[in-house]
Amino acid sequence: MNYFYGTLFFQLILYIFCIFKVIIGLKLFLKERKKSYLILIIILMPLVLSLFYDITLPKIKDIRYALNGDLLVYKGTVEKTYITGPFNSFILDGKEYQYNPWSFKPIEKNKYKLYYLPNSKFVVRYENEK
Repeated sequence: MNYFYGTLFFQLILYIFCIFKVIIGLKLFLKERKKSYLILIIILMPLVLSLFYDITLPKIKDIRYALNGDLLVYKGTVEKTYITGPFNSFILDGKEYQYNPWSFKPIEKNKYKLYYLPNSKFVVRYENEK
């Protein structure tokens, strides 16, 4: 669970930094009227909002479930695993889940019972199924 909270904290800090940069760019644009500041704002705002909506918002919605321990359970077979990266995901019976790469290494064609958060589909616990 620490991995979930850590990635959420890091993402929120990154978004605060980006919003801060947009505000500074807006102030500079209003003061100096340079097109480069406006271009920075036009590029950053949709990017920041899109990433926040797709990646961070589901994790924020899951904080309540994580604190209460309300997890969904699903049994299935791993179809595909991806190289460990920023999202650390795998496909289990056609559904994509995220996981902590330090505590869980899903193996393709193995069966698992997953305990995961409903919005972000972050796997909190797992059990090998035979």
